[in-house]
Amino acid sequence: MNIKWNWAGAFPQSCTDDVRVVTRLLPRRLFRTVTWGTIDVMFFGESLILPSRLYLNEVKEEKMQTLTDRQRWILYCMYTRHHDGFIREKYVQRLKREQAKTDWVLLYLIELTGEYVREILERIEQVLHIWSEAEMKTFAQANNRYLERIERRIISYWDVYHRTIYPVLWDPAYVGFRIARFYRTYRALS
Repeated sequence: MNIKWNWAGAFPQSCTDDVRVVTRLLPRRLFRTVTWGTIDVMFFGESLILPSRLYLNEVKEEKMQTLTDRQRWILYCMYTRHHDGFIREKYVQRLKREQAKTDWVLLYLIELTGEYVREILERIEQVLHIWSEAEMKTFAQANNRYLERIERRIISYWDVYHRTIYPVLWDPAYVGFRIARFYRTYRALS
């Protein structure tokens, strides 16, 4: 468990200055855990460490309005790691609404697809299609092992939470399998 999280390590180095601006707005929690667990990812040659879960209240809307687009997207990505699924879904919707199209946003969305909340998967499936074939191919090429891990998690969570509703492995009616096939398509192209 981490009392203080190093957010600069959760985003590419090109985002460091913007991450510092955003982290100054985050609410403080004294004597309580802010994050739990880590996710290690190689992202276009950079080693990033994302928190598995975030335990912070949301930044007030008026403070969010002081941020640039890129800084807001960083904040939204942070909240996609929130422990509350409704908050995760809310910030996926904001990324979609603002068409936050940059490779590190894609990383945070893809990380969420390896989770069990079907409603979030449905929102992300729509957002994944805003990236071009070339961008997805480049991402898949640089992150093949990562995408394989996400696919294994999709299958695992299907087995535990969704198998009774969708009893057939790779049933396209289940959103998680559609997303995994989407990833496989780009992994095959790379």
